[in-house]
Amino acid sequence: MRPSTLLGLALVGASALAARPARPANLIDNGSFDAGLSGWVVTGEVSWSDTGAGAAGSARIGGSPGIAGALALSQCVPVSAGTDYDLRASALVPYSPEAAGGVSLRVAWHAEGTCTSTPLGMAPALDFPFVAPAAWARRALPRLRAPSAATAASVLAVPWSSGRPSAFAVFLDDVELVTSPRFETLTLPTAASVDGARGERFRTTLTVRNPVPEARRVDFQLRCAAPLACETARLSLVFGPRETRVFADLFPDLFGKGSGAGAVEITYDAGIGPLVAAARAETVHAERPGNGMSIPVLAAQAARTRATFAGLSDGRGGSAGTRVNAGAYNPNPVPVTVRFVVKEAGGAAGRPVERVLSPHAWTQVDALFDEALAGPVRPGASVVFESAEPVFPFLLSIDNRSGDPTFLEPRESFQP
Repeated sequence: MRPSTLLGLALVGASALAARPARPANLIDNGSFDAGLSGWVVTGEVSWSDTGAGAAGSARIGGSPGIAGALALSQCVPVSAGTDYDLRASALVPYSPEAAGGVSLRVAWHAEGTCTSTPLGMAPALDFPFVAPAAWARRALPRLRAPSAATAASVLAVPWSSGRPSAFAVFLDDVELVTSPRFETLTLPTAASVDGARGERFRTTLTVRNPVPEARRVDFQLRCAAPLACETARLSLVFGPRETRVFADLFPDLFGKGSGAGAVEITYDAGIGPLVAAARAETVHAERPGNGMSIPVLAAQAARTRATFAGLSDGRGGSAGTRVNAGAYNPNPVPVTVRFVVKEAGGAAGRPVERVLSPHAWTQVDALFDEALAGPVRPGASVVFESAEPVFPFLLSIDNRSGDPTFLEPRESFQP
């Protein structure tokens, strides 16, 4: 049951959501390589290139014969002990028939300011392997906490390669080490309380847990398909220490809506610790009850510009077969064009299906294969997704008999 105090809390949450702090400054000097390789210590086969992820300028890193993981670039920056940092970068790993490899970014923490002492510890690697088709990829590692004695960090670019050294190259751009934001947003990419095409009722359950030993506010924002307005579907709740809440039917229980579909953003103060959220969808059908599916609740760095979806069908056709719905949520403040391409096992492609998503808008394409003029869903078929900016794509394979949906996880894009 939704308490009456939610209306007042919703107004508080609306003003708080609009007052997020500005993006923090990048600690890396010349991380965009606009000024050549200045600011960096070069120890490998590195040169400046006019190729860039956005604007011109990147570091071209070559291979080393017989060496896996040779340091190529580094930079020492000051940090504050106990502070969380986000590491982000873009990389392009071109295809070569004579060599293979990639590049990793690491952060080593130091107790003195020159980064020459034995490291206090190392952060996990931010890896960029080759993924076909070759294109610039943007990745991030959030909330890397500096040890209590740290005063500096060394950001290291370490390529690895095999094959002919002159045949390998990787391009690195837009390297950032920034203070982690106080507020984090988790995204449920799709949710629904709606009637399905074959009489089933879809319902989404959301579970949220506050694992920290103090109370905290959590903001919820429903994002609908443009041009529908969801601005009133915004509210804030106060979770007690280690409290868990379950919203069995998300739309009526949390947002007071009898039905609807869209994405949900969950924003919280990450400075006091993490928030745990999980979701599942199920069919509510008296005669043909379904088993339901898990839907991931994703961190911001899970947004992507490319993906491949596979495992769409087991080969059954007609009313005993499956149908595929596809969609995406655009978390960006600008419009984004997204594209889904259906590909058969033999490589034949259907007609591309495109949508233009308004800022913070959600969309779903029902019966994707029909719109793509691709015929029925066959074994071995896949869907390749592309967008101009990072978004949250999703694919649902629905059993026509039970109405049971299956959420298909996006994979790294590849040539099917």
